[in-house]
Amino acid sequence: MEFTLTRSQARQFIVLWQGLSGPYRWRTNAEIVGLVHQLGCLQFDPIDICGRNADLVLQARVGGYRKSQLETLLYKDRKLIDALDKNMAIYAEQDYPMFARNRLHTMSYHRVSEQIENAAAQIKQFMRVHPVICSQDLQWDENLVWVWGRTASLAAVALEVMLYRGDVVIHHRRGTIRYYNLTSERFPGLDPLADPFASDEEYYGWRIERRIRALGLCWNRPSDAWLGIEKMKSPERQAAFALLMKQNRIIPVTVEGVDQPLFTVPEALPWLEKVMRKEPFRKRMEFLGPLDNALWDRRLIEALFDFQYKWEIYTPKVQRQYDSYVLPVLWGDRFVGRIALETKTNEGKLIVKQFWREAKVRDSRVLRRTLNRTLERFARFHGCTDIDGLYEES
Repeated sequence: MEFTLTRSQARQFIVLWQGLSGPYRWRTNAEIVGLVHQLGCLQFDPIDICGRNADLVLQARVGGYRKSQLETLLYKDRKLIDALDKNMAIYAEQDYPMFARNRLHTMSYHRVSEQIENAAAQIKQFMRVHPVICSQDLQWDENLVWVWGRTASLAAVALEVMLYRGDVVIHHRRGTIRYYNLTSERFPGLDPLADPFASDEEYYGWRIERRIRALGLCWNRPSDAWLGIEKMKSPERQAAFALLMKQNRIIPVTVEGVDQPLFTVPEALPWLEKVMRKEPFRKRMEFLGPLDNALWDRRLIEALFDFQYKWEIYTPKVQRQYDSYVLPVLWGDRFVGRIALETKTNEGKLIVKQFWREAKVRDSRVLRRTLNRTLERFARFHGCTDIDGLYEES
């Protein structure tokens, strides 16, 4: 089975698969779990200038999305879990056992001292009486230098080590504070280090298939889309791709003007066939989070959408081209610009700091009206009743 797309069709396919055009396909909590399964994971980032990244990903895809929905699924219904995947991430709870190799790798990566091991043993004993704790509950005065030269309390470091190797999981959060419980309480009978995969090819195949599903289209080349897949170099990637092709778990797609094949998953075939039949494409405007799944391979986005995006939050201010926290603005199958927003929820206000229109995008009344409506919907998502910076439509 061979598929050849124009660049326009490839863009429409990605947007359709991502659920970023037409009527919203997801609304309920159960549907959000299905969406997270399709996306593989939502990258977790606690920075909240105009919404945390995971919430921004969902608000762009889920009709009438409320932040409480994610909190409920994570910390009440426990259908989702926050743990390591593409850095710290949120994914379906049933996938947790599949990341045993990730946890084993983390154990070998961090140099865990006898001091930390002794602290971890004390914490396990403490948690048998106090099942849900944060580091502050231990009231230890000892500090030490941890990764990247940062100083942290011994309790915080020990709990972080325990989290990464699977002794504990995150029970809930209060702001930036993590509360933990024992993995044996969350997953009775599970050995968090028991590897369910028989070979490297099977493991890397599962990780790659998951990332291709997250994007919709991806290529077999070095990519930011593979970030967090530990120890995977080119030979491992090539072997995993060969296995996925042999098992018909991925489908090659040729895109005109792209010098190598792209790949998708069989579940996406209905959307692929839809664009090949040239069915009407219904535009929708959305603001995407800086770590949105659709943006994971920025070289591919540039190749297909002619759009360059860099998250400049860690770029020195004098070197920034735009702003520290800028959201790409997707309208239909085009990125029409980027926007810097800030929320002051205590004042019920959404502030539009600046909108940068792409050079090839023509200013128009329709663009401004659509942008304003998207801002109004974005303000409702944040519970804001006032927008400072709506655009004149004349």
